[in-house]
Parts: sequence; C-alpha cells; structure tokens
Amino acid sequence: MDTNELDRPASWRETLLALGTFLLFPMVFLLGAILAPFLQELNDPAPGLGITFGVIGILLIALVAGWVKEFPRWVFPYWGFVLLITLYMRNFTGTIAGYQVRGDWWAWMPLAGVVLVGSLWARGLRPVTVLLKSVWRDWTLLSFVFYGALPLLFIAAYDEVHNKGPILTLIMLILGAGAVFYMRTENTWHRFASLVGGFSLGWIILMVHQAIYWNRRQDDWMPEPGTWVDTLNWTSQFGAILMLILVAPVLVELLRRATTSMWTHKTAG
Repeated sequence: MDTNELDRPASWRETLLALGTFLLFPMVFLLGAILAPFLQELNDPAPGLGITFGVIGILLIALVAGWVKEFPRWVFPYWGFVLLITLYMRNFTGTIAGYQVRGDWWAWMPLAGVVLVGSLWARGLRPVTVLLKSVWRDWTLLSFVFYGALPLLFIAAYDEVHNKGPILTLIMLILGAGAVFYMRTENTWHRFASLVGGFSLGWIILMVHQAIYWNRRQDDWMPEPGTWVDTLNWTSQFGAILMLILVAPVLVELLRRATTSMWTHKTAG
C-alpha cells in the first residue's frame, strides 16, 4: 500500500472491491431465490457445493491479489471474513452441501496457501512490512478487518430465525454503506465513525426485529416461549462485545501517540 493511499479517499473501483464480503449474502440470497425451484427438483447437493467452492476461490484470489499489491485498503475486510471462517471451520463438525465435514488443522491450509503464493509472487515479505507500517499509521485498518467479519456474525445471530433473507439483506446493505463511507473518507476519525455507525445501525435493527420475532414465540427446541426482554438482553450483550472488539484498535493509536511523545521528549532532552 502506498502511504499516500492512507491520506486520500479510495477510488470508486477500490470501494467496489471492498464491498465483496458485504454484498455476498444479498447476491447469494437473490441467486437462491431465483434458482430454488430448479435446485429442489434436482435434489442434488452438487450445485450448492459448487457455489461454496466458487465463493471460497474468489475470496482466496482477493487475498492473494491484496498481498501482492501490498495490502491496499480494500482487502482488509476479506481478511476478517476469511479468518473468522477459518476459526469456525477449525472446530466444525457437520454437513456442508450434503457432505460430512470435520474440522481440523487443515482449515488453515487455504490461508497458508495465500501466504505462500503471495510471498513467492511478491518475491519476499515486503508486503508484510508495508502492512505493519500502514496499521501503525492508520489503526482503523484493524477495525476494518473485524468489520469485514460482521456479516458472518450477523448471520450467526439469525441462526434460528425463519425467513431471514430480506432482513439480513437490509443489514448487509447498511454495513456496505458504512464501508463505502469508510473508503471514501480522508479523516481517520471519520472513517472510524463510519464503521461504528454502520455496525450500530445494523445491530439496532437486529435487536428490534428479533425482539418482535421472538416475543411469545416458542419453537420445538425452546422450553418456554421467548420474550422481548430476554431477546433484548442477549442481543445487547452480544452487541456490546462486538462493539468493544470493533473499537479496540484505538489502543494502537494511543500507543503510537505515547511512543511519539516519549521520543519527542527524549530528543528534546
């Protein structure tokens, strides 16, 4: 990443590239709605498996491209997205597209491949050095990494909700809008505010929607009907944890300022 890139708004091309993880669910939801009648008639898990591997391939290509280009701003959400998937798959046991899958160390192999291919293509680890310098200068990049994982966390929060496609699509578009403002803004704190604002608005919508959805509802796995109070309780607690993780990188800025101040005093003395 060119250091000048941190001080300028991203181009619209770069901004569109950054939206991949946020537009993924809306596109899959739309595609599923269109193809659902045909897939049900086929009764074959192969198309679902093909889509899964296709998405994984696109994500890994984006990571390699970002590595070779020395970590431009648009690639950071992809790292958060893929890292969360990797951590989840490491301990996963279940079925995917009709096939039994058991997580293990192999879940890290795709990321290891990205590091290997990226390093060979870039002929060294210079991209990593550039990455560290960029994060030290603009700590919001770390927040942007976690922001890229938020679509998966919102989906997880909707695990037991039926007919969730439309509301999740709306939330993903809101997160995407936050990413657009982040990419197109120059000021560091304005960038940070765009991420906090996008997450906050999306999570408020989730809290209200789920409070209404679960109030007096009792599914087969529930010992008693849900209440809006209980729903607001767990969603607010979960949201607070996610917010803390999102804002935690501000500690890098505090450390940078403290280090700079100490160095200045030392030089002056």
